[in-house]
Amino acid sequence: MTFDVILKRMLDAVPNNIDKREGSIIHNALAPAAVELAQMYIEIETILNEGFADTASRKYLIKRAAERGVTPEPASYCISKGEFNIDVPIGSRFSLDDLNYITIEKLEPGVFKLQCETIGTLANSYLGTLIPIDYIEGLTSAELVEILIPGEDEEETEHLRERYFRSLDSQSYGGNISDYKEKVKAIPGVAGVKVHPVWNGGGTVKLT
Repeated sequence: MTFDVILKRMLDAVPNNIDKREGSIIHNALAPAAVELAQMYIEIETILNEGFADTASRKYLIKRAAERGVTPEPASYCISKGEFNIDVPIGSRFSLDDLNYITIEKLEPGVFKLQCETIGTLANSYLGTLIPIDYIEGLTSAELVEILIPGEDEEETEHLRERYFRSLDSQSYGGNISDYKEKVKAIPGVAGVKVHPVWNGGGTVKLT
C-alpha cells in the first residue's frame, strides 16, 4: 500500500469529468491524504511485527517475555584477585589502564577480591599492575593476578528471544531439569549447565 497505489485508488474513485491530472485541484487535495495513509500502513505493519515474539524489537520482546516471567539477564561486574605487599583497607580504589577497581573482600593476608567499577565484559581481559588512586602508606606492590568471576554484559536480544521460546516448550517448576538450568544459569559467571538426574540414586542430582 504505497503512496502511488493509494493515490491511484482515490483518483479512480473521482468521476472522469473532473480534471485529475497532476497539479489539478483534486490531485493536490488527495495527495497529502495519500501520504498520510501510506504512513499509516507502515505504522500498522510495525505494530503487527512488534506483537509477535519472533519479530519484536528488544523493547517489546522484553514486554512479551515478562508475561512468562522471563527477563533479560542483567549485566554484572568482573571480580578479580589482587595481591599486595600489605593488607590494604576494604574500599581502597586502584586503576589499571582505563579501568578502576575497588577492594571488596580479604581472602588471605595481602590477597583481596577487587570489583571493577565498570560493569560488563570489558574488564575480563585485564591483568597487571594496579596503581592506587589514593595514597596507601607502606604499599609497594599491587598486582591484579586472576579473574575470579568474569563480568557479563546484559543479555543479548536474540538470546533472550531464544529463552522465551524455550519457556514455551518446557515449564520450570520446583526441582525439574528446566528449574535447575534456570537457577544455575542465573549465577554470575555461569554460561551453561548440564543436569544429570538421579546420578547417584534417588533424590540426587549432579550439575556440570
